[in-house]
Amino acid sequence: MFEKLFSSIGIGSSKVNTILFENVVERGKEVKGEVHIFGGKAEQTITEIYIHIDTEFYKDDMDMTEFRHLTEPILEIKITDPLVIQRNEERVIPFSFVLPYYAPITFKEQKIHIQTELDINFFNHPVEDHYFIVKDPLIEEIFSFFVRHGYNHTSKSGLCRHKLPTDNNPTHCMQAFHLTNDQGGKVYFVGNDINFDIYISENDHISHFSIKREEDLNKQLQNLPSAIRSL
Repeated sequence: MFEKLFSSIGIGSSKVNTILFENVVERGKEVKGEVHIFGGKAEQTITEIYIHIDTEFYKDDMDMTEFRHLTEPILEIKITDPLVIQRNEERVIPFSFVLPYYAPITFKEQKIHIQTELDINFFNHPVEDHYFIVKDPLIEEIFSFFVRHGYNHTSKSGLCRHKLPTDNNPTHCMQAFHLTNDQGGKVYFVGNDINFDIYISENDHISHFSIKREEDLNKQLQNLPSAIRSL
């Protein structure tokens, strides 16, 4: 009797451990893992278990409010329907999801983490939170191209900024990359989408071209201004 009462208010309640099979994941690919549930001192009903992928975004420099860094879910996945965990029982629940392209990559200070939450007696209980690494080979190839041609990231490159949701990116997070060279050239593009547009400023002239993920990247890079290719 007392143990069930304690369990209902979170004393001796179930514990959860979430495991990703790979700590380095790629956007657009399937991510697999398991949720391990360990029963407490009494039987306990869990209404729902779900995980969500969270990231921080940074408010504009002109915003003088106290809350400069905000966290927002990028993706939420329901793991199970209501279930009963017996005393000292261990339950393993597999899960999988595809990480969307609008999820930002981990870059410099930009972090991604996964949080597991339980709904017990209709109350939400965050139970675990850990970081993992998100990569995108296409983005990395573009970075390498510009670095080879004398460009380097600025201090704010890769930090997510606040934006309005769109059909292609339903979150508030926009991950923009900024690169410059010693001659005053600038490169800008938003990287958390399937396809994206690159803007290059050289000698007060701005060039724009699109990168399509399904097309050959090397051929697309030939469309860059000749001033960059000749560096």
